[in-house]
Amino acid sequence: MLDGERVDATKHTRESWLALQSSEERRQLVMPLCGVRAVAKARGETKFFAHLSTAGCGVEHGGETPQHLAMKEALALGIDRVPGWHAIIEHPYPSREWIVDVLAESDDGARKVAFEVQLSSQTPDRYASRSQRYFDGGIFPVWLVPRELEYSPIAVPAVVTGFGKSSDIPEDVEQLLRIDVDLNFIQQAKNLDAFIGQLLHRGPHWPKGSPTQQAEARKAEEERRIAQLKAEEAKRAAFELAVQQTNERSAPASVAFGPHRVPADSDIFIWATLNACWKCEEPMLVWAARSPGQGKRWTRVPEVQARDEVGLKRFENRPEIHRVVDRWIKEIKADVPKAVIRLRRTKASGKEYSAFCCPACDAVVGQVFLHRLRPEKWSLISGPEIAAAAARSSKSQPRQRKSAQPRVPPPATLRTVPALDQSPRMVALQHTWAELHSEEGVADARRKFRGTRS
Repeated sequence: MLDGERVDATKHTRESWLALQSSEERRQLVMPLCGVRAVAKARGETKFFAHLSTAGCGVEHGGETPQHLAMKEALALGIDRVPGWHAIIEHPYPSREWIVDVLAESDDGARKVAFEVQLSSQTPDRYASRSQRYFDGGIFPVWLVPRELEYSPIAVPAVVTGFGKSSDIPEDVEQLLRIDVDLNFIQQAKNLDAFIGQLLHRGPHWPKGSPTQQAEARKAEEERRIAQLKAEEAKRAAFELAVQQTNERSAPASVAFGPHRVPADSDIFIWATLNACWKCEEPMLVWAARSPGQGKRWTRVPEVQARDEVGLKRFENRPEIHRVVDRWIKEIKADVPKAVIRLRRTKASGKEYSAFCCPACDAVVGQVFLHRLRPEKWSLISGPEIAAAAARSSKSQPRQRKSAQPRVPPPATLRTVPALDQSPRMVALQHTWAELHSEEGVADARRKFRGTRS
């Protein structure tokens, strides 16, 4: 500031700046916020003001490299060329607690964009807190950084320029407006100059909101997630309770009416359970059936299997199975009615399926609960001849190899030397076992082995 008027270093030519540096007015230059005496300086083609002494200045300042100063000057050039907008370098925030590197302000003062050149490292929390104070003041912040920011769940508007503290400064800072940029905005631009024009003409397309809004949205999302997990857990607990109650309300048919099986007309096994309706508590008979499949036969008695999902054409609803269940009820004189099978529609997908229903109140017996009935809750009421099935099973099994047993040699037996010739001459030469092993026989064998007669 000079005599109450703002002095912009970027608006000076080289000659006018040298003149200011050598004039008597230089002693009256002060910083706009703290009132500390200012000094006009230059690094190459970059012109700037600095504190004569930072003592007595309580304003937040950061060290500014020549690259930092050059980028600020380039931003001011790009903003000033946009119709209806003007740039203010080192604009003090109304609270006078910090300074905006470059403020883009519409000529009517209604819209403002703060450009912050951040060439040094900064934590994500620091980006968030500094951005939030701009949002709170009705100013949209834009960070110009040399490289992509460190990941953070809280995003801030950033423009990656690739221009850092060690980059070469062009002789004409306007060339910085032509460097390629990478944005995390919805809008895209090839270079910095095009980005500034789009941003000021069309407004910031930033759907993520301020850091506070993002934090609140994340908190709300986390609360929704926790509530959803609790709801799912409560749903699972309710389902497991319903499964337990279904098992408690069920009993195998053999326990209720005694063991009895009806001969099967086909290779189909049928099981039954006595179930009490969950709604009216009236008893009913529910059944399950299994077939080996076309062209196949059972080799053993299968396990009961109630499917968790059924379609329109339910296997248990076939006429031949109904006849077997009716015959079993008649022969055992059961006084409990069969469950009825009706078409129902799922609430979620609207898909139709065949469901067991209570014959008294028409309540649906959930197939998913029948699927979870314990095996001991079912009893076999019909199936192929078990003995025949077992016989077929044994025949169909591959022959098992006998385990190797240690070979025991046969006991020794008394043998005679076989006759090699049955002629009278050879018969006279044959000897018995006792003769060969007598004292005289052994001595004769030794003489023959040695080829002697002694």
